[in-house]
Amino acid sequence: MKLQLRQELSNVRQKDMSVAGYTTRIKEICDSLASINVTVEEDEMVQVCFVGLALKFGAFRTAIYTRENTPSFFDLQLMLRLEENHVGA
Repeated sequence: MKLQLRQELSNVRQKDMSVAGYTTRIKEICDSLASINVTVEEDEMVQVCFVGLALKFGAFRTAIYTRENTPSFFDLQLMLRLEENHVGA
């Protein structure tokens, strides 16, 4: 179960999902891992989210990568929802 969930987390991609659907899926996988006592650090959640983002978020991803501080997963979700409205769903 642990390896399967870890693999699923590594492979999650936004594809045609909304930002809300995509980030919810990441959170669900992390919650499933937590239920079997596997901790996923906040930075890892952010990294997983960045890796699987749709191409239309490329400029946004670059802008966040150049920041001194990595946002929390919660803050990243909010920023992505705003960006989704900007670039179009």
